[in-house]
Amino acid sequence: MKQESEPDTFIPASTRLLRDQAIVEGNLPASTRYLSVAGVRGWLYPIESELGDRFLLFLYFDGSGYQVKVVEPVVERQADPHACHLFSDERICLGQDPSGGMPTLAGAYSKSVVWCNGYSVFLRTARFPF
Repeated sequence: MKQESEPDTFIPASTRLLRDQAIVEGNLPASTRYLSVAGVRGWLYPIESELGDRFLLFLYFDGSGYQVKVVEPVVERQADPHACHLFSDERICLGQDPSGGMPTLAGAYSKSVVWCNGYSVFLRTARFPF
């Protein structure tokens, strides 16, 4: 029996899209938009951190997991990407998996919100709070 947290690598794309759309409608901000950027389809959504910083993020499935990329603001490249949990291509490192992705859309969204709050602290203190 498949556990809920396992990635659905072998389900048809149309089935994944319908399932993901239902998750988006129930969990992500109402202003979330589904779009295609350079051949990658995903969801663009805004987040405001607890400290008032605004972020625009793009969540997508890369074939093996869900990834989140920071669209705005322009994030500074750090000497140590581990210090701010951000890859050099502006993708958020969401977990322990080497790809940095998450097995579920809901998990990737939740971790991206937590990351935005952590990055807001990092911008002010040069230290990530977790």
